[in-house]
This record gives sequence, C-alpha cells and structure tokens, in this order.
Amino acid sequence: MSNATKITTDILCVGAGVASLSTALSLLRTLKAQGKPLPRVTIVEKGRSVGNHVLSGAVIDPEGFKGLLTEEEIAKMPIEARVSKESFHMLFNETAAMKIPWVPPMMQAHQFPVGSLTKLTQYLAQLCEKEGAEIYTSFAVTELIEDSKGRVIGARTGEKGLDHEGKPKSNYLPGEEIYAKAVVLGEGACGILTDRLIHSKGLHGCREQSYAVGIKEVIEVPADEARTGEIAHTFGYPSDWSTYGGGFIYHVSPTQVMICFAYALDYARPEKDPHLMFRQFKAHPAVAEHIKGGKSVAYGAKVIPEGGYYSVPEVVADGALIVGDGAGLVDTLRIKGVHIAMQAGVAAATTLAECWDKKDFSLAALRPYSDRLKATSGWKQLKRVKNVRAPFSTNLALGVMSAGCAWATFGMFPFWQVPMAPDHEEMLPLKGGKMPEPPQVAASPTSPDRLTDVFMSGTIHDEDQPCHLKIKDRAKCEECIKKFGAPCQRFCPAEVYRLEDGHIHVDFSNCLHCKTCQVKDPYQNIEWTFPQGGDGPRYTRM
Repeated sequence: MSNATKITTDILCVGAGVASLSTALSLLRTLKAQGKPLPRVTIVEKGRSVGNHVLSGAVIDPEGFKGLLTEEEIAKMPIEARVSKESFHMLFNETAAMKIPWVPPMMQAHQFPVGSLTKLTQYLAQLCEKEGAEIYTSFAVTELIEDSKGRVIGARTGEKGLDHEGKPKSNYLPGEEIYAKAVVLGEGACGILTDRLIHSKGLHGCREQSYAVGIKEVIEVPADEARTGEIAHTFGYPSDWSTYGGGFIYHVSPTQVMICFAYALDYARPEKDPHLMFRQFKAHPAVAEHIKGGKSVAYGAKVIPEGGYYSVPEVVADGALIVGDGAGLVDTLRIKGVHIAMQAGVAAATTLAECWDKKDFSLAALRPYSDRLKATSGWKQLKRVKNVRAPFSTNLALGVMSAGCAWATFGMFPFWQVPMAPDHEEMLPLKGGKMPEPPQVAASPTSPDRLTDVFMSGTIHDEDQPCHLKIKDRAKCEECIKKFGAPCQRFCPAEVYRLEDGHIHVDFSNCLHCKTCQVKDPYQNIEWTFPQGGDGPRYTRM
C-alpha cells in the first residue's frame, strides 16, 4: 500500500461501538477537567453510519453510566421506557410453559433503561464529537501496523472500488495508513483485528472464547400503554436440554416490541437452524401473546461472547488496548455487556489520560488499564459467574444448579475451572447420514422467512467487489457436506450459503456481519474478511 495516504493522530479507536465511544468521551472529559491540552482522538467505523452495525437486547444496567455521563445526559438518552414489570418463563415444548413465581435476583432489572442500542450509540457519538473527537464512518480497518519491534503504531483502512477480480474500478480509492500513539480496539465480538492480535501476541485467556448467535426482530404492535416497560425472559424450548439458549421480549414503547432468541454455538446436532428456532420461539403461545396483531419491521443478528471470565484475554498489548465485546466482557448469566463495555472504556481512558500527561505510551504505561478493569463492578460480576456457562453444555439441570451455586457463593463454587470445548468441535455427524425433515412454521407478519428478514436489516453490499467470505479448501467443504449435511446453510441467519448441485454457493451480499460462520464451521474452513467500508447491515433501531 505504498500509495496509501498517511494520517497521524494521537489516539485511534477502531469501531464506533459503546466501548470505543466511552473511551473517547471519558478521555477527553478527564483531560479537559484537569485543564490539560487535548489529544487528537480519531474513531474509525466500518458501518455506513454510527450504529449501523450495533445490535443488542437491550436492557442496560445503569452502573455503566457512572463516571461517564452526567445526570442531565442520562435523562436525555434516547430511551423510551424503563423496566416496569419482569417475568421469567420455562418453555417445555411448542405449547407448554410455566411462569417462574419469582424473577431470580441476578436477572432482576427493575427501572433499568430498555431500548435501542443503535440509538444510544448514536447519542454517545454526538457527545464525543461535542468534546472534540473525530468520527469517520464507511472505513473498514483491515490491518494493524506494527514497528520493527512488534509494537502497534497504527492501522490501515481497506481499499474501496475494487471489482470482483480485485481490480480497481473508476471509483477506486486506496486505503489509508493512520498512525497513533495508542490504538483502542473496540471492534465487537469476534473482531478480526482483535483476534489476530490475541493470537500473534499470545494474549489468550485460560480457554477459547465461546459464542451464541443472537437473532432479533423489532415488531410493531397495536398500541398498549400499559405494557410499556414490560420484559420477559425464557429458557427451554426450542433449545434442547444440553444447549444454552433463551429468549428475550422487551416492550420498549406502546407500539414496539423487541424480541430475540439466543442459541449457543456449541450445539451438537448439525440439523439445528437458529433462524427456524427463532420462528418456533415466536410461535409459542407464551411468546405470541406479546406480539399478537403485530408486524416485523426490523431484523438483525450477531454473535455474543459467552465464554466469560476464563475466556477474557490479556487486554493490553504494546501500543494497543482491547475494550468491550472483543475482550469477551459479557456477564454470561445475565447476557449483559453494555455496562461493562462502558466501564472498560472509562478504565482505558483513565490510563490513556495518564499516558498523555506523562508523554509515555509504553507497554508498562498502558498496563494499569488491566488493573483498573479488574477493579470495576462489571469485572466482579464476571468473576462471580465464571463457571456458570460451561455446565449448561452438559445439561440444563446441571447448568441451573451451577448458576445458583455460583451466585450464592459469589463465584467460589464450583471452585475449579469447568472445561469447555471450542464451539466448532462440538458438532456431531448426521444420524444415519440423512437430514431429518425440519419443523414447519407458518409464515405470518410476525414470522417472515429468512430472506424477508435480511431485507428488513437494510443489508447492502456492492456485488461487484471481491467476496469477503472465503472457503479456504473446497475439498474440506465436500467432506462437510457428506458428514454434516452442509450446516452452513442452516447456522447462517442470513441465507449466505446455499447448497446447489452438490456445491456450496456463497451469496455474500446477504451477509449481516454476525461472524457465525467463522465460529461454527466444523472444519474452520470459512475465513471472514472485510468487505469495503460502508457495506453490510444498516440497523436504525436495533
């Protein structure tokens, strides 16, 4: 990339998610309060607009706002509701359910804000820009730049305007090289640059990260003021008894319900189809009554890091800090990470402020970020539930008992590290080599098919560009078809992969950037690379 434009900044944040924005906002405000000169803070986002690639529940633990936002700013957040009523349900099969008579203490969220993480992210971006941060969207950061000693000194953005053969078109734009004193990686779950850094620098946690795929819709329903702020959580059906999974139903306004189904990617049966399970979930009477008379209007999917405490990597490298979902900072029992992402951002900002003041961004100067992160309430929550997720891979009953023990003993029991195999190793061959008939779910306004859902995600890719989803070895692909029945066409929530004439066809234009394929492919034969900046989903209310 000798023709790349070279740009110099002070702090470079990769990704405009909650963690990066919290870092930038806290850093600038900290130094401003101290009367210090401000650094140039640059945030680069691959989505077309801030928030386009952000997706979450989202019931937000307000603990993350402390030390970041003022009371006035909290009051002005684009949140339409606070949790007013909570319920917890066990779904036994397609019709039977039991309402748990109490909400487990660890799941309680009374008066927590509930709403769109996309809108919250856009709000944080506005605050960052008001403090002086620069935000550039539609630029995919494709590579970290290191000096001769292996220190991260910046990043490169990808080229734009390449045709499907990789040749420049008339609208070609070369990438840029952005040099910085420190790089903050806030790419989100399964971030490519973050994973590369973890592997190249040996930053791995005690065990490999484990994920779930979360599939979400926004459904417009007939107005009902009384239900605003009502939330419900479910476990059981349509998950099997040895796979971690559950549903979320949030009434975020009188006319809008957010509904989500999360399914752990260490599932064993290759015929499982998370999108179909999502439709089964919505058809259950206990769920359907929340969305009766409604219509799906928005859709999205993403992977959720569930490995927890033992899967968190070292968050500091020479020249770089890792924040948010990219570090696996998600409470695996509550499936909440927004507040921990904010706390990580504040911890990173405090460290960077010290580095800026002392003009020292060495590895030793960056290391206090790790200690500050471990002093947050969010980290203590991670530690308390450090062994909650793994037992669910054995069976639901063991998982529930383990969760109760962990919560009651503040994480002291089980006192050993419960093992977990990597997600892609858990898939079993098809029984008898034949694919069973999938369950049938009737299409309806609240249960659209997969391609209709993809349309509602706003996903757009220039189709005349190199395919960003690489099948590395077609021979392994053929083996996978025979042994597992081409599971990629089921685990992908966007119908990117189709089996045609005995071969897998890749329709990358449907890609939601969820990374499920890279995580779950049993042969690890799919490589997720970056499409050109600005492509992908365009979430506006997720």
